[in-house]
Amino acid sequence: MAEKSLCRNLKSDILIYVATGDKKNAGTDANVAIILHDEAGNFTEKIVLDRFLRNDFERGHHDMFKVSRSKLGSLVGKVVKIELWRDDAGLASDWFVDRIVVEHISTKHQSVFPMLRWIKAGFHYKIKHFDTSLPQCDEHPEQREMELKDKKKLYQFAQKAPGMPIQVRLWLFTHLSGGECK
Repeated sequence: MAEKSLCRNLKSDILIYVATGDKKNAGTDANVAIILHDEAGNFTEKIVLDRFLRNDFERGHHDMFKVSRSKLGSLVGKVVKIELWRDDAGLASDWFVDRIVVEHISTKHQSVFPMLRWIKAGFHYKIKHFDTSLPQCDEHPEQREMELKDKKKLYQFAQKAPGMPIQVRLWLFTHLSGGECK
């Protein structure tokens, strides 16, 4: 009985936990939004993740957001997919997210969404519960293609002579150091 009254006092059915990574420049000052999808195909309206007068999404921090019932719309079941995006507002808008956890307060059921990636400004990331699928079964091939192109640009490789080992050049290292890896 005490749990039910606690839930009424929170005026929220869902808690969203966001773990920002501990990488250099992982925190962001950008505006972040999310949409939750349940197993029945229902989804919420856009939910802005922001706590008033708090510096959210700092490097290595864990933030919790209470979602009011009015924002949940027709969402009834377990959350099985999220859409996450950010803008490029603020001086430090880059953002590396480790994971997002969505918890139903009444049932204590948690849905885990491992992100483990840098979030580009303006792109809507669509992540399934536990984010696992074979490439040929991926529901969002455009997202996978974009991420593969980014990796190919970051890690360039060449084989200088037939039969010799492949040499990998990290794009970021060569451009920040001003040198060329040879």
